[in-house]
Amino acid sequence: MIINSLFIIISMQTEVAKLWLYGANVGTTISQIGIRNSTNTEYTFFVDLRMVLGETMFQKYEAFKVYFGFLNLGTGTTANIDTVFVNGINLIQASYQGKQAGFNTAVDIYSQTVQMTDPANLGGKNANTQEFVMIKPDNAKIELTISIVRDDAAIPTLLQGVFFLTFVPFQKDKIYKNPFNYLYQNELANFTLTTQILSAGATNEYGTMNSTFTTFNFTNVNMRRIIGTMWDKYDKFNLVCSNVGIGSTATTITGNQRFMFFQIQGLQFINSLSTTTSSTFSQSVAYTPIFRYATASTADSDSFAVPESLISFRKPESENVDLAFQLFTVNSGGTALNLQMNQFSLTFAVVGIKE
Repeated sequence: MIINSLFIIISMQTEVAKLWLYGANVGTTISQIGIRNSTNTEYTFFVDLRMVLGETMFQKYEAFKVYFGFLNLGTGTTANIDTVFVNGINLIQASYQGKQAGFNTAVDIYSQTVQMTDPANLGGKNANTQEFVMIKPDNAKIELTISIVRDDAAIPTLLQGVFFLTFVPFQKDKIYKNPFNYLYQNELANFTLTTQILSAGATNEYGTMNSTFTTFNFTNVNMRRIIGTMWDKYDKFNLVCSNVGIGSTATTITGNQRFMFFQIQGLQFINSLSTTTSSTFSQSVAYTPIFRYATASTADSDSFAVPESLISFRKPESENVDLAFQLFTVNSGGTALNLQMNQFSLTFAVVGIKE
């Protein structure tokens, strides 16, 4: 437990890589980024790990800790347990029916019945994130297959899923004498962005927001002032998504739509890869972890754990940046949400990356 806690603390100052995969971006006909089957129980994504990890991390490290955040909500009325298997990225903890290590590793398990009958109480996906160790594959271009198998061998009734992966360099030969000291040695800067300073459906001196509060842009955010003395110490930083606060809205949001995440643009994100609606990969955007909005007419919030909440970025060339946010839902495999929402607040920390 102490070693794992230390790894989380150290990872805040370590460059990380993110891979966001949306079931809605692949179809039952093969494309350049992948394919899924008609029952949404198996997905194969064609991924270049050099693009995911970045050339520096790909060359420097031989092993990575991989954190999985999956959401593949079921429908129907049959009570059952689903197991999520992953193949193609050389996870070393387990073998499957005598195959080589990493083949069809079971990385998650969940009750489909709970998800379909009471999704509001399932919680944020951090409670369901799993950690594994990956030995870097010999070939950077892999076929990452995610399959969902029901406990009674029947075909589960599933909607298209979303799959969030975080990669953190793993150096197994390092020994730390006093792990608790590192908690106080991580210099960081905290800041909060709130839509309360913006105007719904208009533009003001602070930025622009649409009338539904689902797309907004903060202009001229001075990152040098936020980062403070770390600005001159580091060339790369981790943006830590700490918390999302959600204002009360009378809109009835049901089922899968209650699970949301924000797309973020405006910083030079690195080691960041996501599928797009045009069946391509994008390296220009990042996303918060998944959070949930429990019920109408109630304010809500969700907090996120390290390292799943980390996003690496380069120091901006200009001190002032425009930070743009767009709200997405896991419904239909990851799509933009434009229901009538209310105010949002997003709390972040910035931590310098030691190279």
